[in-house]
Amino acid sequence: MAEKWPKIKELRTLPPAELQAQLLKARQTLWQDRLKAREGALQQTHELRLTRRQIARVQTVMNAQARQRAQQQPREATK
Repeated sequence: MAEKWPKIKELRTLPPAELQAQLLKARQTLWQDRLKAREGALQQTHELRLTRRQIARVQTVMNAQARQRAQQQPREATK
């Protein structure tokens, strides 16, 4: 059965630590699916594509949050 990944709106509400955990989980799933595909045991090959896209979604949200935090920090005055 296909794994249910969180939607982009749900990802945006997660804290950075949880996003990191989601990223790790998706990367491990991708690794396992690639091994199964090499052995010929992966029945649903479309799962590889879905997992890669989920990794990209999580990384996009993480980068957006990092940019937002950087903009909110006061900049030091240059002398």
